[in-house]
Parts: sequence; C-alpha cells; structure tokens
Amino acid sequence: MTHSLKFIEAVKWPLKTENFANPQNNLAWQIELVEAVAGFSTFILKQAELKQFPEIIALAYWFRPAHLKQLQTEQIVSDKVRNIVGKTAGKVFHIAPANVDTVFLYSALLSVLCGNQNIVRISERSGDITRMLVELLKIYCQSPTGKLLANYLAVAEYSAQLENVTAQLSRWCDLRVIWGGDQSIAAISQIEPNTKQIEFPDRYSIALLSLNKDIKQTAQQFLTDVLPFNQQACSSPKAIYWLNVPEEKQQNFWSNIENLLPNSRNQLTMSNKVEQHILLQKLAVEHGIELANHTGKSFAKIKSIGPLGQCKVKKLTSEMLVAHSGNGLVLQTDIDDVSEIASNEKLQSVIIDDPTLGETVQVGKRSVQVGQALAFDTVWDGQNLLECFINTTSINSPNS
Repeated sequence: MTHSLKFIEAVKWPLKTENFANPQNNLAWQIELVEAVAGFSTFILKQAELKQFPEIIALAYWFRPAHLKQLQTEQIVSDKVRNIVGKTAGKVFHIAPANVDTVFLYSALLSVLCGNQNIVRISERSGDITRMLVELLKIYCQSPTGKLLANYLAVAEYSAQLENVTAQLSRWCDLRVIWGGDQSIAAISQIEPNTKQIEFPDRYSIALLSLNKDIKQTAQQFLTDVLPFNQQACSSPKAIYWLNVPEEKQQNFWSNIENLLPNSRNQLTMSNKVEQHILLQKLAVEHGIELANHTGKSFAKIKSIGPLGQCKVKKLTSEMLVAHSGNGLVLQTDIDDVSEIASNEKLQSVIIDDPTLGETVQVGKRSVQVGQALAFDTVWDGQNLLECFINTTSINSPNS
C-alpha cells in the first residue's frame, strides 16, 4: 500500500502520499482524471502574476482541455491500430532533473491521465520554478476538483545520497522514469537494478538556419529556445549551423538578438557569463577549436551579446557539442550542405527555420521548427510516454 511507505531518513513530502487512495477504476483517461488535470491548467492560467514565467504558462497551455481531448483521441486511435489492451503501469516513480524545472510535471501528469499513482522525487537543488509548481499543486489539490489529483500524485524531496529511499520507492513502483545526466542515471540504475525503467539521459541539440524568412522573427524564436533553463535542456540549441547564409545576414540576426534581449525574460546571470568563458577555453584546449577567420595564436574569444555569448568556429564536432554545458554560449559555423552537420547518438533535436529543411536532415532524433524546441511532446527522445504509461509489457528490466 502506498501510505505504508515509511522512511527513517530525512524525506520531505511537499505533496504527501497520505492523500493516496486506492483507485476504484484503474483505467486510462477517466473523465474525472482528465477534468482534474485540465483544472490544474485552468488554475495556473487564471493567475495573472504567473505570466512572467513562460515555462509555467507553456506547461499549463499544454495541458489545456482542448489539447487533452486531442491527445485522448490520438491515443484511442493508436490503441485500436496496435490492438493494445489499455493496462496501466499502476505505480510510477519519477526522478526529476535539477536543471530543467518543468519536465517532471509533464511526465507525472501524463502518467496520472493514464490512471497511474505517481511519486515524484525532486532534488534539494531544484530551482525556483520547480518549487513554485509544487506550491501551486499543493494549493490546487485542496480545491474540490484538485482533491482527486492528490489521490494520484505525491512529491518527495530528498538527497540523492539517500539511496535507501530510492531503493524503497523503486520496490514500490511498477515503472521508474529517470530524467538526468548519464552519471546520475547510471548510479540510479544500480539501485534495485531489476526495476523496469525508461530513462532520458544527456542529449544536445543544434540549430540549422538558412535565414530565408523574416530574420527578426527567427531571432525572437531562437531566443525562446535558447534562454530558458540556462541552455541546459536537452533540446536547447548549443550551436548554429549557417546553411549558405552570407555574413551580412548573420550579423543582421545577431543585431536583432541584441535588440530583442532587453525585452526578453532570461535566466542568465553574471556567473553564467563567467562559465561561458571557462567553457570556451576548455573546449579550445580539449577539442582544438579553431576560430573562424583567425590567424593569430590566442585564446578563443567570446563576443558578448547581452547575457548570451557567441563564437564562430571553422568546424564543429560532435565531441565539442557533447561537452558543451550550456550557460548561454552559442557556437556557430558555416556549412554548404546539411551532410556537414556533426552527429552522434546524443544529438536529439535539429532546430530549423525552414520546414523544407526537415526533409533533408538525416541526423538527430527529431527536427523541430525554431521557437518550438522546448515544446513537450508525448513522444520524447524516441519514447512514446503514453504507451509506456498504459502498457509496460514491452519495457524490459535494464538487466534482463
């Protein structure tokens, strides 16, 4: 039983498991569950003061009633086509990343919609947005509509060093969902290693821009993709490949970026600026970065554009991009053909400004229009979350 979970270690429960009740009907997309999740969306969108937090508004908009109806219709059709019996995972344990504040709630609420009970572990290093979302959940779950949500969703906060807690929650669950870096995922996977799990490890993304359309609009959309989460989300662009773009157009793009930044809410600080310089020197030393149009011998230099930093190089390699840790540094290079894009299995998104480019890109797990890189989808990093949450028979234990 969920409420029999007891821990000697220091575990905070911002949203308690005592609210859990045995679901009377453990099937996906119950009307009451849809209304409870949609109600949370409506609750957020009614809070005028939250408009200054685009990540929270984007999450609320994604779970709006019209979009849930669309997802439900798509899932019913999908189930009929695949002849899948709608069987929920039952109990799902989500381990949220510390550096991307909203992703845990997309995962958890989708699982709620599939009829599962969920415990989300958040880090003590979680940011302000995560804590704000948890507080919003606590308030909403006290409302008549929100009380049902509390039967399916709890939030725990504890240190990753408390492996006994992770072990107990892993034994409790039928499915474990891990968001985080490669090292964190490897460490968690060794705890109760036969637990069924899906995982979302380190990834990087790049932008492929042709600037054949409105440059100002493209610049605004690019900022939407690069500024949130300190450029550390897996789908945040770390670099720009300029596809046959004259230098004059590129400078026009950066001029528009500079003009738009003062009116853009960004999370980059002076410490991020310091990290940009440290990162570039590290990449130069470890990966042999050569600056474009550079003839002398000196350290790689960043051109600051407000809180962002950009540096143009002769060539980008996948090793450079895997090592890129974000903080608002945008690398860039010129290419004549999309085949020149460096790739490996960690390349997640190729962000394009021309839909026709999507037909030519053969690398990455997905291509997405600029401005939509951070938009969530039920298929993420090649995993269909709805199918995972409804039917786990195809998910093998990591060591099986």
